[in-house]
Amino acid sequence: MSEANQNTQQMEFQTEAKQLLHLMIHSLYSHKEVFLRELISNASDALDKLRFESLTNPKLNDGSEPAIRIKVDKTAKTITVSDNGIGMGREEVIENIGTIARSGSKAFLEKMTGDQKADSNLIGQFGVGFYSVFMVASSVKVITKRAGSVEDAVVWESTGENSFTLSTGERQNHGTDIIIYLKDEESEYAETWQIKNLIKKYSDFIAFPIYLPDDKGSDEVVNQTKPLWRRSSSEITPEQYEEFYQQALGGFGKTMCTIHNRAEGILEYSSLIFIPAQAAFDLFSFERKHGVKLYVKRVFIMDNCKELLPEYLRFVRGVVDSEDLPLNVSREMLQKNAVMERISKALTGKILDKLKEMAENEPQTYKEFWKSYGPVLKEGLHSDYANKEKLQELVRFQSSIGENADDLVSLKQYVSRMREDQKDIYYITGDNRQIVEKSPHLEVFRAKSIEVLYLVDPVDEWIINDINSFEGKQLKSVTKGDLDLGELGKEEAAKQKKEASKFKKFSERVKNILAESVEEVRVTSRLKDSPACLVAGEHSMGAHMEKIMKAMGQAIPKEKRILEINAEHPILQNLNARYEKNATDPELEQWVTLLYEGALIAEGQMVPDPLAYSKRINEMLAKISAP
Repeated sequence: MSEANQNTQQMEFQTEAKQLLHLMIHSLYSHKEVFLRELISNASDALDKLRFESLTNPKLNDGSEPAIRIKVDKTAKTITVSDNGIGMGREEVIENIGTIARSGSKAFLEKMTGDQKADSNLIGQFGVGFYSVFMVASSVKVITKRAGSVEDAVVWESTGENSFTLSTGERQNHGTDIIIYLKDEESEYAETWQIKNLIKKYSDFIAFPIYLPDDKGSDEVVNQTKPLWRRSSSEITPEQYEEFYQQALGGFGKTMCTIHNRAEGILEYSSLIFIPAQAAFDLFSFERKHGVKLYVKRVFIMDNCKELLPEYLRFVRGVVDSEDLPLNVSREMLQKNAVMERISKALTGKILDKLKEMAENEPQTYKEFWKSYGPVLKEGLHSDYANKEKLQELVRFQSSIGENADDLVSLKQYVSRMREDQKDIYYITGDNRQIVEKSPHLEVFRAKSIEVLYLVDPVDEWIINDINSFEGKQLKSVTKGDLDLGELGKEEAAKQKKEASKFKKFSERVKNILAESVEEVRVTSRLKDSPACLVAGEHSMGAHMEKIMKAMGQAIPKEKRILEINAEHPILQNLNARYEKNATDPELEQWVTLLYEGALIAEGQMVPDPLAYSKRINEMLAKISAP
């Protein structure tokens, strides 16, 4: 057996990899030209990584120009994509190519829709771009050598079926060659003009030169090499911005807005920020990534730089290029770096200002923005006190005046249409609009035409206390504390005082019956149609917050709430009359318990014992006399 054969090892792809390759080869043909975009993007990443690692290990820099070179052999029907980037060692090849980008393939497969064009656009988003090459290739060979390694080059070969082979090979310098053996029916890609067109279409803004032989066989640069973020915005068309977003940042679909800025003076940096029209699949994932790349003096430092923007702006994508940070900056240094803090503060301000401009001048676009990113932006109210006022102007809520979930109101709009004698901003929290708008707590507000905000995003419970007030108006929950509508509730307050005296002894009896469940029983001014409702103390945890905490597995102390009764409701009048006739009526306990359980159900809560509740209902119904 020859030495070459002894060094060859055949390995099986993972099950997910097999599924993915099958889909790549057989299902995504409508947009197969993206394979070149993905290979060039990978080559650019390899060059960026070498440039970064050479900052701390100068021996890795051999003085050669970092570049991507593409050669086409029409006769052999091959395309070779080469770079002199970081390269890979044997274990890296197995990890990065043999396992199909680790977890990326599973997420990709789950997102597949059956729409060929849409699915092909997902390729780069999930880190499986290399395998798109099998849409046009009958086989692929990768020859790669890790910079700084004394090991031989590694050769990876596969036909894209069930397995791949690994062996040692020859490559004089570090970097990677990808040799694509085209299928007979894909020979159109063996044309230099076709490759040039694809580079212009997909990879024109890659930060490294892409060389392609011209008609005379001499290498020529076929892409623009000056980073777009360093050019004047007046020189750039909207189409070029979109191309950069998709090509250099791996964005998908359209963008909602672009923020291009060059700061000079005490702090010098360039930034090019995009807000995607469509939210990323991992926006709320624990493994979510930030979409901003950090460069220092045009040298790539890191992807997903969390230090550049606060967590609640993680949906933006873009590039920041600083003139003031040291080239050998590390993540640990960034966390304590004053320059980074100033850049972050300035960027955050510009993004929030842009959103305010969008809200004022393009309300429909802002509504679309809010649908995608509203709950994320709200997180800033809890974490970014410095920008609290700006965020308060940007947040939107559903309300009792709106006809549906698309009708949103700002705090400023709410205050502008408050009733003349209204003191506070009122809100109610819950799982969704359908539940909260049926709450008995809204009855007096509806009768008085007082607008109530519907806080139905899960994050609302966490941030409402951070808002606290707006333009001098306190935010008050309609389900907490003693309701005080001031002049607007003067009539109800007078009735409440009168009925409270009449129902005093009955209320005490109800409290004794429900002693384990309620803190207090009192006549209400909130209700018009319902017999009773449950109210939390002014500073207690509300029912919805309690529900969220329980769902999160949090142990919370049991808090008794206040049962408010509607003295004008026939049920309460009958029960009071029954009590006055016989204070020890044995059935009174059953009726009062049902009253309490009905109040629980009305606010979307479960009764403590559904079986006992059902039995109680049946027993009371059985006692109804025949006509």
